[in-house]
Amino acid sequence: MTVSNISSRTRLSIARWFGATSIQAGGDVALHGPFRPVATATPRPALLDLPGLRSFGLFLLITLAMRAPWLGDPLFHTDEQFYLLVGDRMWHGGLPYVDIWDRKPIGLFLIYGLARAFPGDGVLAYQMMAIAAVAATATTITRIAGRTAGPTGARLAGFAYLLYLPVFNCGMGQAPVFFNLPMILAAEQALLAVTEAGGQTVRDPSIALLRRGFFAMILAGLAIQIKTSVVVEGVGFGMLLLWSGWRLGWSPRQLAGVGAAWAATALLPMALALVVYAALGASDAFVAANFLSIFGRSQDLGEGLLRLAKVMAALIPFYIALWRGRRVLPAPVGAARLVHQASTVWLVFAVIGLLLPGSWYDHYAAPMLMPLAILAAPALDGLRQGCRIARALLLIVGTAASLGATAAQARKFGDSDDLARATAAIAPLIGPGHCLFVYEGDSALYRSTGSCLPTRFTFPAHLSTRFEDHALGTDSVGEVRRIMDNAPGAVVIDASGDPYAPNLRTRAVVEAALASGYRRVMPLTMGTRRYDLYARR
Repeated sequence: MTVSNISSRTRLSIARWFGATSIQAGGDVALHGPFRPVATATPRPALLDLPGLRSFGLFLLITLAMRAPWLGDPLFHTDEQFYLLVGDRMWHGGLPYVDIWDRKPIGLFLIYGLARAFPGDGVLAYQMMAIAAVAATATTITRIAGRTAGPTGARLAGFAYLLYLPVFNCGMGQAPVFFNLPMILAAEQALLAVTEAGGQTVRDPSIALLRRGFFAMILAGLAIQIKTSVVVEGVGFGMLLLWSGWRLGWSPRQLAGVGAAWAATALLPMALALVVYAALGASDAFVAANFLSIFGRSQDLGEGLLRLAKVMAALIPFYIALWRGRRVLPAPVGAARLVHQASTVWLVFAVIGLLLPGSWYDHYAAPMLMPLAILAAPALDGLRQGCRIARALLLIVGTAASLGATAAQARKFGDSDDLARATAAIAPLIGPGHCLFVYEGDSALYRSTGSCLPTRFTFPAHLSTRFEDHALGTDSVGEVRRIMDNAPGAVVIDASGDPYAPNLRTRAVVEAALASGYRRVMPLTMGTRRYDLYARR
């Protein structure tokens, strides 16, 4: 059998596996260097192609291995405990924002509610869902990075993403782990639109752009319903799409009309959620939690700046890789250069998304890891001395920081044994009408003890920290006083003497009630944190 007898599709698959990007006229495979893609036809990305499946399987195994020591840990992260509590209460008829309050969009709680549909208590289920989401995101990063780098650099870009997630407190099921997947798929559509607008790679570029724009915006809209702040990146994708339309010769009127349609598409999931809440008579609660509460939240500027400095310092290996990667990209404008430029625009909007909230928590930097990994791919693939150093620094630092951060996180919060001991101590003290009240501590205790909820503000920091004092839509002091007047059966409160950002007004109410009507039962140790357990006299 000769080469000419092999189908074009088969040869294209073989060529892609080895770094080729096109088939020449007549069906011959044109092998190009990793930085010189000159495709005559833009291949459709497919998550289920053979190389994609291999990458997904590899990333799944790596992510699973990295997280294996902490799988099933119900205390791994405070936020994840609470998200699972909300998901669990939804199965029992609880309505987010009405019966149990938070400002996160409904999509995040639906994900955790889905985890409760599986056998077990939901902890392992959401963690395995998160691992699959990480692997799928890394696979898509690899596919995109393959447009600016060879197979090695592309796969290492995907590996760098999953490696650095735990560095930014996303070692299990934090929100970015889930919303990054629809965002990277939306980004892929926007980046493809940019490259297609730069050459004759599709039969009808305007129709292709319309289609990619709608796909990108619906994916971004789904991500926004997991974390509202990604709307900033969605705006960036919209600008790239409109720029592509301008390059195709669209008139200002066409750009305005299509842009409005794309924006409406991105807002569709949010609008559907609002319609559902309106039908339930709870639209006010939905709007207050999703749109208004953030403006009442305060922050310590000095503490926030320190967190931001730590985030920026942790990304130094990426800065070096980006600098080296720029030097090995081809000089002429082409597909690789366009992807690089569009990814740079994406990174700028991701940075804006990090900066805008003003709190600068480490996991807010997780969306930046995707464009950073793509932009670092040429350096990860390059053979020059500078590239080898950048690659080694990025991967070695990332491995050490990732494992160290995850171990420190687990040590701080504790494990299932700590939760079991606390549950055994609390369970006899509570009953119908006499709920557990976790003023400071772990919301996982509500699930493990089977307690009723004494308040809809069951994330402890909402009532115990000063930052949330004016963001709840109710008087926090009055709410805590109401809780204590209802005589909770047990109360958990910080015993370290230095609670995080304490709300001194609500704390005074709790301490006065404990002094007059409660007895200290025992100390509770959860990881390295110490609490006191009180029971009614």
